[in-house]
Amino acid sequence: MENNDTVLKLSKFAMISSFVGLVTAGACPAFGLIGISVSAVLLMKLKDIDGDVKRRAKTAIIAGVISLLMFPATVALVYTLMNK
Repeated sequence: MENNDTVLKLSKFAMISSFVGLVTAGACPAFGLIGISVSAVLLMKLKDIDGDVKRRAKTAIIAGVISLLMFPATVALVYTLMNK
């Protein structure tokens, strides 16, 4: 399969969304969910994708999961600091 411009843009969008979720320390879990869902759809629906797109999708899934795991820690930290 040739390097489809739409698929490449979607993989970049997923990776950037997941990294935004990491940068915000999990404060907005929607960014992590966007990265995970777009990457999962790319990996499930397109079997013969380019190696670079596959690498970006896997990176986005990992970063999105870490972002989602950081969300409860961020909420607990804010709750603890606000109750002092």
